[in-house]
Amino acid sequence: MNLIFLDIDMTIWDERLHIPESTKDAIRLAKVMGNKVFINTGRSRSNTRYEALDELVMDGVVAACGCHIEIGGEIIYQKLMTPEQVRESLRVLKKEHMPVVLEGSEHCFFDPEDFPDDPFAATLWKSLGERARRLDALTDDDPVNKFSADITAETDYDAVCDELAFLDTIKHNSVVVEFVPKDHTKATGMEIVRKYYDVPPENVYAVGDGMNDMAMIRAAAHSIAMGQGNPELLMAAEYVTDSIYEDGIYKAFKHYKLI
Repeated sequence: MNLIFLDIDMTIWDERLHIPESTKDAIRLAKVMGNKVFINTGRSRSNTRYEALDELVMDGVVAACGCHIEIGGEIIYQKLMTPEQVRESLRVLKKEHMPVVLEGSEHCFFDPEDFPDDPFAATLWKSLGERARRLDALTDDDPVNKFSADITAETDYDAVCDELAFLDTIKHNSVVVEFVPKDHTKATGMEIVRKYYDVPPENVYAVGDGMNDMAMIRAAAHSIAMGQGNPELLMAAEYVTDSIYEDGIYKAFKHYKLI
């Protein structure tokens, strides 16, 4: 049995949230062949509950950069920020003028108007529906795994990192940063699943396209980069498949005889 871990954005689906038919076929056939197929994403679990993804009938989900793991609908691992860590993070981000999205297994908390130059926030608010909450609705009982924030012209990013040293950061570009509890990545989530099934490391496959996929690409015995992906990721991967627009996942699965 092999374990296959797939990123979501620009790996499973494109910027229009469209999943190629070839990707659906590849996942279905891989499962028929006895492989276990998992989502492995930086998105929180609350931001993976979409009909299009549910219809893939994955074997499980590694969400929030390894902070939330489900197998067969059962949570087998959960790393939460403490209420004190959340409050301290909000204090620092407010001081440094960084709008934030708190990401949890049940809800995401943010104020869309804090992101006037980021259309993603408005899209996220609409797509989450009842899973979106404003920041002032947050309570100490709400689970928060991680958060994302935007760097602005008034941000001292180095100071933020110093004050929030209890978190690791993944910088996607000059603006967007993910803040994740220490020692949690897509790779650590992948390893928890591997041990759960007691599968040899050489039976682990990972597919991604962006910089928050780098940890799992480096950790997987067989790493696959989508053809349109980040150039650094392409150099780190064992195999570069075609882009998401050219049946990349299907071709990669064929290359490795997973289907």
